[in-house]
Amino acid sequence: MIKIWGITGGRRGNDVLVEGIANALGGDLRLIHTHLRAPYKWLAPYRLAEPAAAQDPQISAPYPDMVIASGRQAVPHVRHIKRASRGDVFTVFLQDPIISPRHFDFVWAPTHDRCAGAMSTLLSPHSMDKAMLENAATSLRARLLPHPPKGKTVAVLIGGPSKVYPFGADEMQKLADGLAALAAQGHFLMITLSRRSPDSYADMLRTSLPTGSYFLWDNEGANPYHAMLGLAEQIIVTADSVNMVGEACLPGVPVQVFHLRGGSAKFNRFHHALTQADMTRPFIDTLENWPTQSHNATDEIATAIKVAYAAHKNI
Repeated sequence: MIKIWGITGGRRGNDVLVEGIANALGGDLRLIHTHLRAPYKWLAPYRLAEPAAAQDPQISAPYPDMVIASGRQAVPHVRHIKRASRGDVFTVFLQDPIISPRHFDFVWAPTHDRCAGAMSTLLSPHSMDKAMLENAATSLRARLLPHPPKGKTVAVLIGGPSKVYPFGADEMQKLADGLAALAAQGHFLMITLSRRSPDSYADMLRTSLPTGSYFLWDNEGANPYHAMLGLAEQIIVTADSVNMVGEACLPGVPVQVFHLRGGSAKFNRFHHALTQADMTRPFIDTLENWPTQSHNATDEIATAIKVAYAAHKNI
């Protein structure tokens, strides 16, 4: 079994990428979060931050077979390990490292990052597969669906404010009103809020939606996220998370995106590409139906890494 160190700056979105690929490789993963202090955290990902990585007590020999990293705060650690192991450790970086990909043995970045020299796919890797969703759906069906709905079973994935998307209360109310319109048509809503969602957003949903028309998970108790995706006949997801939109494309059901004010060039390219591929459509108060299929880039990325790793080790 390949010994893998996963290194990130601690953001959950980066952890998801690393965990997904490590799982697909079947490796023994040790996840490490960097804690660079000033001024080194500002100097990452550049070489000037490496002295701080070299002093990190989490990083010492014996080194693993492979490092999989994501997020610019992890770059100095990867470069230090590569140098300290004299090139023996195979280094993988997920997302645009900002510096040249030549500093790593393998780089993957999403297509919307436009990272020259990296492998690219439209969707990001994650640790889920359809069997996982189906098993979760079987075990939690009674909890999430207390009675058979008259209409469709709809999973609703809601994020929260970010640097790119302000996602204000007015937009949340607009979404809640749109969901109330679906509930009035007999559709049952399985709703999950993220860690970034203000507490008031759950209150807005409870006020707007008819009793008995929804299940709401607001970060309390066991997370039913996988089961929601497994049970969903349709999915609505807010536009603020590339990972969340990508995961919504796994079940193979119609995915509609609730677009928000704000955005960035990268986010705009991502959403435009999914719309052009007819993988997603906008959500504007009504459900749309069209032929869909499951999309998952994880195995494709992991296979490419296996080939590069075998060549590196002369296997």
